[in-house]
Amino acid sequence: MNARDGQGARGKLIRAGTELFRRQGYSATSVDSIVEAAGVSKGSFFYHFENKEELAVACLAGWDEMVRNTMQGAPFMQMEDPVQRLQGCLDFFIAMFSDPTAYPSCLVGTTVQEVAESNPTLRDAAQQCFVHAVEDLGGLIELAGLARGRELDGQALAGLWMATLQGSLLMAKASGDLDRIPANLRSQREYILGLLE
Repeated sequence: MNARDGQGARGKLIRAGTELFRRQGYSATSVDSIVEAAGVSKGSFFYHFENKEELAVACLAGWDEMVRNTMQGAPFMQMEDPVQRLQGCLDFFIAMFSDPTAYPSCLVGTTVQEVAESNPTLRDAAQQCFVHAVEDLGGLIELAGLARGRELDGQALAGLWMATLQGSLLMAKASGDLDRIPANLRSQREYILGLLE
């Protein structure tokens, strides 16, 4: 196997694992189902990953990188006014969860709900994703506050946004009411932006 094939197979395994873990959870996802979805051999799986847990850690790291890169590359990040940048960020995520074709789930939230007590390795990998998300959004909130002469606790407000998002995803799964996700996020958006008035 050449390096190019290995990178391709590794990427396919991470993409397949991410989607399966996000949709059906860590425990319900077998190595066999991952290799089938990835279209690679089981030998290829074990060439790249020692076990399913190691793949899940790679999936979480990839998810974290994808979310951060998506946010950093989004058009709102080019806005000069920090308040408009924050508003653009919140609107960006509301729009993402308003898309009826998107599966309402977060790899990080799904993983941590399932394994927080039983798998400290995955819990810690998921926590790192939450830390980055709160840091990134918290920074935007703090800059917006400073632009309006207000000292806001960006980390606490970003944590509230994240808790609203994760709770809304969980409630949407239970109720089937996907409209609750953007509705709840809009309420948090109004609260956060209201602190800047």
